[in-house]
Amino acid sequence: MSSNEENINIKEEESESELTGENKANPEQEQKQELIQEQATPKTDTEEQKEKEESRFAELSLEEKKEKLSYLRQRRSMLSNELHRLLEERSEKRKLRDEKNELVKKLFQEARSEKEKRDKINEEVQVRKQMRDILKEEAEKIKNRLLELSSKIKDVGAPRDRRVGEKIRAIERKLETTPFLDKDQERETLKQLEALSGALEKLEIFRELKSEIKEMQNKLRQMQMEIKTYHTSVTTLANQSQVHQKRMVEATKEAKIAKEEADSLHAEVLTISSKIKEIKKELDSITKDMKILSKTVGIELKARRKERKIRAKQIRDEILDSRAEAILTKYKNGESLSLEEFRVLMERGLI
Repeated sequence: MSSNEENINIKEEESESELTGENKANPEQEQKQELIQEQATPKTDTEEQKEKEESRFAELSLEEKKEKLSYLRQRRSMLSNELHRLLEERSEKRKLRDEKNELVKKLFQEARSEKEKRDKINEEVQVRKQMRDILKEEAEKIKNRLLELSSKIKDVGAPRDRRVGEKIRAIERKLETTPFLDKDQERETLKQLEALSGALEKLEIFRELKSEIKEMQNKLRQMQMEIKTYHTSVTTLANQSQVHQKRMVEATKEAKIAKEEADSLHAEVLTISSKIKEIKKELDSITKDMKILSKTVGIELKARRKERKIRAKQIRDEILDSRAEAILTKYKNGESLSLEEFRVLMERGLI
């Protein structure tokens, strides 16, 4: 058996699951994993929780609250930028991952196709090898028969006189044309016929053996040609099988490499999704805190503005009261007053 024929029976280097791509990541499963990784469990705040959240900033002064609010705005802006960057990075890696998964699918399909071609050729090789081996067995039988015939023909020996038949016919014609033979002539003639008959029988056996040998030799030559034809076709097909075997192995190896790259990208996508989830969670918390702080700062600023207005009015009233007393003294002393001074006294209800 040639090395090519032995390679026909090579053990497959890849398992069926690899050739079918059954261990390939499922895109729907990947998306589900990402969704689970990214989603945060929504919670509905109760009034009690809201009060508890608001109480966290109760001890802070207004300035501290304003500083905290400013910090949260900066933090939210930074996280928003980071979130945008991560979303873009995840989108790119998703695209690369999906491209790799498509390549994996394509390579596994190519490997399966090459395997089917190889298996089909191998089946044909086995059939032709069987036919060749059957012919070899038959040829061996013919060779043995030829050896047997050669031995028999050697035992019979090649007849020296091959005109025995003609001699027998000549004696028979002589007997027919000679009316009387004496006893000696008759005995001599019968003796000749007997000897010639034995030689004729030996000649016929020789010719039969010779004919069978020739027939066997022709048959053997025909079989040897067929054996050679089958052997040549087996070798040719074996080479073709090895081509498909090599392509199958190469496609499977490339698919495995692409699969590892796709899995690595998918792991990166999940890691990014986890970061996105954490950032969104923090953004939600920051937004909630900003809402609480904005509300409390607004209330406190409003209260402070109201207090300032009241204090400003008090100061104004004090100033007006002091001025009104001076104007009233001036009025009582008979001094002349301006129109503005009269208005001050009227506003204060002094005249």
